Amino acid sequence: MQNEDYLNPDINEPIPAADKPKRRVSAGWLWVHGLLFVIGFGLLIWLVYSYWGQVRESVLNVGWGFAVVVTLNLIRHFGRALSMYRAVAPEHRNFKYRSAVLARFGGEAVNFFTFTGPFLGDATKAMLLRRNTPITQSASAVIIDNILYYITVILVVIAGVGLLIMNYGSSSPTMSRILLAIVVVALILISGLFVAMMKRSEPFSHIIGFLDRRGWAPGFITRKWDGIRDVEKNVFQFYHDRKSDFFLVFAISLTVHMVSVAEVYCVLIFLGEHASVSNAFIIESLTKVINAVFSFIPGTIGVYEGGNGLILRTLKYGTGVGVALALVRRAAILFSTAIGCIVLIWRTAEGGAKRLKKDRDD
Repeated sequence: MQNEDYLNPDINEPIPAADKPKRRVSAGWLWVHGLLFVIGFGLLIWLVYSYWGQVRESVLNVGWGFAVVVTLNLIRHFGRALSMYRAVAPEHRNFKYRSAVLARFGGEAVNFFTFTGPFLGDATKAMLLRRNTPITQSASAVIIDNILYYITVILVVIAGVGLLIMNYGSSSPTMSRILLAIVVVALILISGLFVAMMKRSEPFSHIIGFLDRRGWAPGFITRKWDGIRDVEKNVFQFYHDRKSDFFLVFAISLTVHMVSVAEVYCVLIFLGEHASVSNAFIIESLTKVINAVFSFIPGTIGVYEGGNGLILRTLKYGTGVGVALALVRRAAILFSTAIGCIVLIWRTAEGGAKRLKKDRDD
């Protein structure tokens, strides 16, 4: 990747004394996230051990159906890549759709392995797209894709909670409070996003300006202020300037969720369980809540499986079936992650080869 002007590190300079506490804080957070990963992995081992008989029997029933699960998982990635591709302004869309696909796979591989949640992975997507379009456009496309995707996530979660209550009721006052909290938070988030888009607000620019006037804004942010404002303008005026692309990306995001519901439905059938569209929808919607709450754990390992076990126990399938469902879907995720790793290795090798050639020519 051509990112020398973006990062431009100087490894020969000594670390300033003021930066050393920041490095220690970063190292501390790394250890905390590492510990959480170990705890999550331990939870995964305990779940598999505790429900080994049921999990083993269910997973063995999948057989060649796993190819269907992998295909549906890949379709989701292709859909999100199309959203990102269409989010780029037409005059800057100087690349082919396959470049967006490669950026999507590469970024998701980073998301899976890192402790930073989606942040580093999204930055990777923007940098991979930056090879063919300005960084402000690629960053805007990634953010627009995410915003519209998460708006549809919120809608799916609200609908899933409604279906759960309608079909199964609430088993306890605690469960009622949890479901109510999920709906309230979802409504607040979607209302805030809706208002921001309608009013074309620039909240980050206002915050940076407020901090800068008081001398509190970090230097690396103020130096990138113009770029941040360009990205923010692209994002919050997307609906007003390009309504057709807005609704197209919105429709693609909804379709991606329906593909996920189809994946859950198929896996339940392959596991030898009774499947219904409403149950598959409920499972997928509540799984999204788990993924959002525990996104700071790499791959949401352990909590993803445990959460699925809890959800399916609530739906009268049993915890073991939930763990088996999560493991089958996890295997499909690992398949797409492997593709992403290949993309990253290829891009890194390609960039290294170009730098070597440039050095020789110089």
